[in-house]
Amino acid sequence: MNVLTRTASTLLIVGVTLTGCGVGEAVEETVAQVSAATTLAEGVPTTESPVFRYTIKGGQQPLSGVVDGPHKALTTEAQEKIPDSDITLSMKFLIVGDEAWTKIAFKNAGADSGLPKLPKKWMKLDQKKLAADSGEDFTYQGESDPGYVSDLLRAAADLKETGKGVYAGTTDLTGSTEAEIVDADTLAALGEQAKTVPLELTLDAEGRITRALVKIPAAGKAKAATYEVVYDQYGTVAPVTAPTDGVAAPADVYEMLKG
Repeated sequence: MNVLTRTASTLLIVGVTLTGCGVGEAVEETVAQVSAATTLAEGVPTTESPVFRYTIKGGQQPLSGVVDGPHKALTTEAQEKIPDSDITLSMKFLIVGDEAWTKIAFKNAGADSGLPKLPKKWMKLDQKKLAADSGEDFTYQGESDPGYVSDLLRAAADLKETGKGVYAGTTDLTGSTEAEIVDADTLAALGEQAKTVPLELTLDAEGRITRALVKIPAAGKAKAATYEVVYDQYGTVAPVTAPTDGVAAPADVYEMLKG
């Protein structure tokens, strides 16, 4: 039990107790909200959940990959356009326990770009060659909710079921900064609006989170945007396993990872 489900359970008990005190409709509303919060909290993936795929769009850094908690493994992939060029940096990481591999590519990079030419195969990272403060970033640390849906739920309010397996409410972005949904300037520009941005969530037939959508209003110089987390292919996507034909990462990789 985490802090959200424990709090929700406590509120539910209080709500049931109050039902006999003449506040029926208000209590029913509260109970419905608590029930929705509990149901959604129980739908967030854990380390015991079957392997699943994730896609995160919007936010400061879109990501995709696979989480395989039972095998203490995951993959993650990100792409970023290099400013003032046609080059796109693609980075993939594969982690199994305390071992990590990466694939790094510069798409559309010409021969005169000055960028390193790296192997196309998975490159094994030597933990001893990584910066002391980043070693843990390349080991499995119990990640099971890469989109920080649990944070969105802890900061949520007025959650209600609006359809079969579909829920809506609001969430407080100031309480989920670790998800990096918006940058600090946008968060400041949102002001009080940041505390009640629309939140939508969807569960599958097994009660598992499949989608979370945050609708962020325009503020300051930032346009209106969305932050979407999709968790799908539970138990059907291929498990994450260590590469069988990997190569040792060259020195250029460690220089890049120093960041």
